[in-house]
Amino acid sequence: MINILLIEDSAVFVMGLKMALSAENSFTVAGTATTPGSAVAFLNAYPQTDVAVVDISLESETDGLTLLGILREAFPTVRTLVLSHYKKPSYILKAITSGAGAYLAKDSTPDSIVKAIADVADGRCLFFGETIDSAKIVRLFGDDDNLRARKPQGLTPRELEVLQLTTSGYSNVQIASALEITVNTVDSYKERIKGKFGLDSIIECVAHAVADSLVIV
Repeated sequence: MINILLIEDSAVFVMGLKMALSAENSFTVAGTATTPGSAVAFLNAYPQTDVAVVDISLESETDGLTLLGILREAFPTVRTLVLSHYKKPSYILKAITSGAGAYLAKDSTPDSIVKAIADVADGRCLFFGETIDSAKIVRLFGDDDNLRARKPQGLTPRELEVLQLTTSGYSNVQIASALEITVNTVDSYKERIKGKFGLDSIIECVAHAVADSLVIV
């Protein structure tokens, strides 16, 4: 039996999703949560949850993309799947690098959602459904190996953070403060980023990342 937590603040969507999942004998919707806080509280009380289905546009103190990272650290045995209206490549990239096993749009068919939950529960991951261009996501990461490793263009999660903060206008000092590292370490990360992109300046790297939707602008 696959125990599922639905993290979604639309009561109407939750009702429809419950109806779609109820037809599966191997699925049990163990609970629902409308905020990150209530999701964490549920998982603390019900650690046998197998899969959390997460909406990224929660109307609360923490969005679903941030919540994915929290769940990965606090509940490593709970697999996550994103179900969202958004198909922006930068959101998909963030979800994957934050540990999501699948990212589906809400216009996916019920069969696709059921398959994704079953696949994620079994440890098979990176399923996108029929309404997201998976080939485009592979190009975003660079190749299949980078996608499986969850490293877009070979960048580590920390390098991607540095690139995102640089894109957002943070200075080296501000990046160092935000990530609790030294300014010299920030410089080292930027050198690695330039090396992986094969470019001479971090500004060129930012322009490349924006053009390819590697970062959120």
